[in-house]
Amino acid sequence: TAPTLNKSKAPVSPAPVKPKPATYKVKVPASLAPSPFIRRESTQSKAPAGPKVVPPGMAQCTVCQRCFNSDRIEKHITICLKTQANAKKRKIFDPVKMRNKGTESEKYVARGMHLKEPKKPKKKDWRKQHEDFINTVRAAKGMDGYEAPPLDTSDYEQCPHCGRKFSQMAAERHIPKCEDMKCNKPSMGRKK
Repeated sequence: TAPTLNKSKAPVSPAPVKPKPATYKVKVPASLAPSPFIRRESTQSKAPAGPKVVPPGMAQCTVCQRCFNSDRIEKHITICLKTQANAKKRKIFDPVKMRNKGTESEKYVARGMHLKEPKKPKKKDWRKQHEDFINTVRAAKGMDGYEAPPLDTSDYEQCPHCGRKFSQMAAERHIPKCEDMKCNKPSMGRKK
């Protein structure tokens, strides 16, 4: 048989308990404290679900789940039912609308233009533009083997009234004005 090792079991002492660090209460200045005038939506519903512990000598309202003296509960229930039946949903206060009331921007806000995100411009191929610019400069200097590249107007918008092409921002300004103008339209069959 194999010899057995005699292991003595020494009592294990528990790990030392570390003292908890002292907690300090931070004093918040009044300017950073939440305003008592701002109504915050509660995360809980108005009437808590489930039975509530009713103190002795009191009764619970079946409508709002609040507790009242047993001699006042009947009066409260009649009033509570009336107020709940006549309760109107409050309109959401819109500070933007109220701030712009009576100003020039009222029409702009009424149409909801302030909520629309501006159009993002198309991404331009800056590498190609850079190479074209370098080639144009070299061609202007008269260096051998370089020609001025043709202008790339593929992203230009054509005016439906006069047929000219404009960049996106210029087209947004030009097209509404061009609609009313009569002198800048191409002549149909007339000689200059």
